[in-house]
Amino acid sequence: MSSYIIVGAGVFGASTAYQLKRQFPVASIVLIDRTWPPCPIAASHDINKIIRADYEDPFYCGLALKALHSWKTDPFYKQWFHPSGLLTITDKESHAIEKIVENFKNLDVKYEPDLIRPEALGARFAGIFSDMNLRPDDKLLFDGLAGIAEAEKALGATIKASVELGVEYIADPVSKLVMSDGMCSGVQTRGGKTISAAKVLLCTGANTARLIADSAPDRPEMQVGARITARAVCTAAVELDSGGVTKFGKVPAVVHHSGTDQ
Repeated sequence: MSSYIIVGAGVFGASTAYQLKRQFPVASIVLIDRTWPPCPIAASHDINKIIRADYEDPFYCGLALKALHSWKTDPFYKQWFHPSGLLTITDKESHAIEKIVENFKNLDVKYEPDLIRPEALGARFAGIFSDMNLRPDDKLLFDGLAGIAEAEKALGATIKASVELGVEYIADPVSKLVMSDGMCSGVQTRGGKTISAAKVLLCTGANTARLIADSAPDRPEMQVGARITARAVCTAAVELDSGGVTKFGKVPAVVHHSGTDQ
């Protein structure tokens, strides 16, 4: 019987556990995270998240297109998805929009990206961006395929469904990976438990580099190095009254690139 340990129950870990158990019902799958689900400090824990395929990397764009298809068509996921569209804004030095359009073309996406001139934005989306401070040479792309998902609800539902299928959930921080004959054979938790499996999947986000470094300091070839870059994001929430809901209800999600930031 196949056995898996999935460390991290954010969007990657939870969806991996869910899909593995659906495809391999007899497999032993352990999903482990720091707290009972959903973990409040996971990157995917939020009121909502943008669901998009507008990425410069062709490989990631392709993966995101497959995920976007599931969000729109799978009865389990689509209940949490809300089409909104996505407005991407960059300065003239950026080539992000050109790369996104090229990716869509190369991946045969049946959608024509909507390139908007800065001076024309004020007439779009009920004029909500009419006083936005844009430069004449800024670049704008509207992608009507994108949307938002109710992140906390979707994540919690995915973990719940995984457990109902037979996935074992453990709330105990992983302190280190267990190495045996040069391979990872399991994990050790802060609570002192050692769990073994044939395959260990790290869905640990920004904590990945430290976990590997602490577990295998004498294995330089295993270290993350420049393969993963940790990033942070600031979030804020505004409660709208009925008038605000009407006013902003049709506004797309927005990603505004500014130099190396978004």
